[in-house]
Parts: sequence; structure tokens; C-alpha cells
Amino acid sequence: MTLTRRSFGWLRDGIGNLRAAREIENMLALGQIGEIFWYDPTSGGADNSANRPDDANSKLNNVIGLCTAARGDVIVCMRGTETVTETVEFDVSGITLIPETMGINPSAMGEFNALLADTTFTDGPVATITAPCDIDGMGFVSRDTGSLFFSGAACLIGGLSGADNASPFGVVMSRCRFPKWGLSNRIGLAIDGSSDCLIDKCVFEGVGSDFEAGIYLQGATANLEIKDCKFTDCDYALVIGAITGGGPGPDLDFHGNRVLGADSKGINTNAGSGRGIIWDNYFNTDQGASTFDGTTDSLDTQGYQLMGNHYKDESTGPT
Repeated sequence: MTLTRRSFGWLRDGIGNLRAAREIENMLALGQIGEIFWYDPTSGGADNSANRPDDANSKLNNVIGLCTAARGDVIVCMRGTETVTETVEFDVSGITLIPETMGINPSAMGEFNALLADTTFTDGPVATITAPCDIDGMGFVSRDTGSLFFSGAACLIGGLSGADNASPFGVVMSRCRFPKWGLSNRIGLAIDGSSDCLIDKCVFEGVGSDFEAGIYLQGATANLEIKDCKFTDCDYALVIGAITGGGPGPDLDFHGNRVLGADSKGINTNAGSGRGIIWDNYFNTDQGASTFDGTTDSLDTQGYQLMGNHYKDESTGPT
């Protein structure tokens, strides 16, 4: 037996204590409902409990540390930017981060709910994701100038070394924002060796100077879906490095995306073999090598199928 959210609410209200209701639920083996935690980088406190909006914690790392794996905990992100001096680690499975509703364009929320690298923090991404989670409406801004494959990435999924390495299954990033803001970062999002991830309705902007890549992926990555995203002023929207693993990978599904900017190209496969479909995207460049790192035929030979895309020279027809 599992309590529904409604019946759990009755239990909570009946005894007037959320924590006591949770203990009763667990003791009777009635199942669990995820906790709700509050994160406020502007008005919160680093020592606050994060249990209520008026006792929100100001450090996202602290709030993630309060969560329990696989319980379905929710973090409510109140408006504000946290300037970080170390990487925020999304290393607890099953958490969902949602932004405070502000009545603005959902794709712009990352301008107001962001992780920004401090001027002294130039040797890592502002966030790493090593456990399956759902992140909505967050902004990521890095100053990383390191030498690793993801140097300059604002956020990294998987790809760490040693004991910290994990390739999360099923990460969702929705309506997130990756602005360059004229800083040193050269990549918006880097992905390595993770599977069944969804990047949905995110914005990648080379503000001040172009990104080298909106998204960079490599390793044993599989079943990656990138849809309905906007890439502005990126040398390439997507760069694919060396793909490893038992299958052809990365099983890419790239569709519904828009690539803007006079010099912004679509996808650089580095002439590597792989597998994926690239369909119904809008590119501000001409068909073929002006949009990709090769011709339509060469990408087909590599294993990437193009269909129904739209280009600047529409007279050539959609492919």
C-alpha cells in the first residue's frame, strides 16, 4: 500500500506535523513521497534547514546533500544567482529541481536562476551530474580554462575520473540556459558516457563571443535525445567526439532545434562513425558542408541519417 499525495496530506494535517507524518508512513511501510526542499541563493542562509520557504538554504550543494537517493525529492529554486567557488554536484538520484514561477518566458528563467562561477573559480564546470535527475529552468555560466575534454563546459553529465566517475541513466535537462556572457567557457554542456538523457527546450548562447560548441559529447553515450533547443552564435551547435562502447552509439535523436547566427553551424561529427537521426531542424546556413563537417552523403555513410531539415538555401529542398 502506498499513500497518495492527497491521503498523505490528510495524515499530515491530522497530526499537524510533517516530519511525524513521514515517520508514521515509513514505519507502517506505506511507501514514501519525496520531500520538498527550498533553495534561495538571494535571501536564504547557508545554515538554514531548507524545509520551508522562509528557512531556505542559500547553497545548492547543501540542499542536494539533504536529499535521499531514489525518494523523489524536489528542490524548489527561488529566484536568484549563486556565485560558486566550487562545482555543484548533482549526485543524488531521483531529485527534481524546479524554478520559482515568475510569469516570464520559460526559456528565459535561467537568466534569473543561475549558477555563476566566481572570478577565482576557473578550473571546473559550475555543475556536474553523476546521478539521474530532472533539472528545469536553471542557468549555468562557467569560467573554466582547464585542459580536460570538457574544459570550458558550464555543466558536465558523466565524464569524471576516479571514484567520482559515474554515467547517469535518464538525466533530463529542460528549459535550461547556457549563456557565455563573454567569459572563458567554450562549451555549454558536455556529455560523456551517459545514456537515455533528454536535453529539451534549452538555450545555448555565445553572448560576447561564440561558443565552440553548444553541446559536446563523447564516450559510451547512447540514446541521447536533443530536441526543441536554440543555439545562437555557436561555431557548432553539437560536436561529437570519439564514441566508444559496445554499440555504434550515440543513438542520437536531434530534432526540432534552431541554429541561429551567420557563422553558426549545425553538427560536427569529426568524420566519425556513429548512429543517429537528424530531422526537422532549422539551420541558418546552406545545406551540406556549410552546416555539417561533411556532405549529406558522407554523414549517411558514417551512420547519421538526415531528413526533413530546413536550410538557408531552401531551394535545394529539405533533407
